[in-house]
Formats: sequence, C-alpha cells, structure tokens
Amino acid sequence: MASRLKSSGSPTVVYLYGVTAKLAAFSNLVGVDGRAKVEPMDCAGLVCWISLVSRTEFADNLAKNMENLDWLSEAGVRHQRVVSAISELVDVLPARFGTVFLDASSLKADVRAKKKILLDDLRRIQACDEWGVKVFSVPPKAQMAASKPGTGRDYLKTKAALLRRPSAGVPVEGLKAFSAALRRISTEMSDGGRISAGQRGLQMQFSLLLKRANRKKLEATLKKYSDRWADSGRIECTGPWPPYSFVSGTPTEGNN
Repeated sequence: MASRLKSSGSPTVVYLYGVTAKLAAFSNLVGVDGRAKVEPMDCAGLVCWISLVSRTEFADNLAKNMENLDWLSEAGVRHQRVVSAISELVDVLPARFGTVFLDASSLKADVRAKKKILLDDLRRIQACDEWGVKVFSVPPKAQMAASKPGTGRDYLKTKAALLRRPSAGVPVEGLKAFSAALRRISTEMSDGGRISAGQRGLQMQFSLLLKRANRKKLEATLKKYSDRWADSGRIECTGPWPPYSFVSGTPTEGNN
C-alpha cells in the first residue's frame, strides 16, 4: 500500500484512477504523468488506485494545462490506459480525469463518507462493461442512382445536393424498437444527452452497462438491426470500456 503520503504541504498530490473492492497484481504500471508508479492504497476497506504527481502540474495549474491540447491528449491517454489495465483484472469504479487529493488523509476521509454508495456501485457494475452505441442516417443512394447525371460535373453537383439534403434515416418506430431491444439485454442504459451538431446524421446514442455474459446478445442485436437498416441507417458500437457513465459515488475532491 502507498504509505508515503503524509503531508498536505508536499510538492506532490494524490492522483486517483479508480476504486476497487479488492487488490490486483501489477508490475511497473506508470501513471498519468508518465513517471510515477501506480499504487494501491487501502481506504476504509476498499482499494484506491493512485500515483503521486506534481502539485503544480495537476492541481495548481490543472485548468490551464487542460487548455493545452497536446498535454491533455497525452495525460488523458495515460489515465485511460491505467483504468483499462485495472479493469482487465478487477471490477473498477473509474475516477474522472484530473481527480486529485492534497494528501492521503483527505482521500481516505472522502472514501469513508461515500463507502455505502461505492459498495452499491461496485455491486451494480460487477462483471459488466460499458459500451457506446450510435445510430446514423445514411445518404439516399437510391436517389443518386435514379438521377443518372450525364457528365462528371452533373454527377458532382447531384451528389453535393444530396449530401446537403437531410436523410430521412431510420424511422422513429425503428429507433424505439432498437432502444427497447438494447434495454432488455442491458443492466442499465443511459441516453447520450444532447446530440452533437458536429456529428452528421446522428439520430440516437446510448451508453450501455452490459454483463460480459451478454456480449453475444449485444452482437446479435446489432447485426439484426444493421441488416434491417441497410439502406437507411448505420450502427456504430464502441467498447468494451470501464463503466465511466455508470458511476455515482467515486471520490471527487478535484484540485482543491
């Protein structure tokens, strides 16, 4: 266990990756700064996965550093790698990127206060992964074929016009049926909130908390609706991921 964390006046702070119910064996797992080793720390009978990082970089100047896209990209990937490595061996409640505590005592106090919620979350996500599912409308190919442009210029003009025209996509009834099918096989499901205008043709997005034993059911459901929507919709599925979207009680002191 990490026993070096004592002074809140230290030039380092405690960076949290996640919380588990039990230990897992790792060798040389490097943390978010690319230098410090990731360590387990006992917190009220639970295991917090932490590393010691620069207080200046990850607390005092965190907001400024997060505006630096190069820094954010590198640190974010390292954070995700650590959480993913832990999740391959044991169920983990992942902490959001940039969750830091000034010392070990503040982290332990936060975990003690939230222990009931943490235990409930750990039971809820047991043997589960998170999956992301999106449905996109597809361009109206039949209209393109029916137009029969005479020249290359005509073809490009017709194609550009069709791309600007919103596709009808998957009917609402079909989207509702797909959503219901996903809910039947999922432990939990949350919608993606406000659809981003930057994702052209996006009709629906979900995050699923899925038992690993139900992965084949997910694959079968995706194939069924992909085949059904061959001319109107495209399904995009990503995962498995640690259950970032289904955690309610991880410690969240942040850079206080």
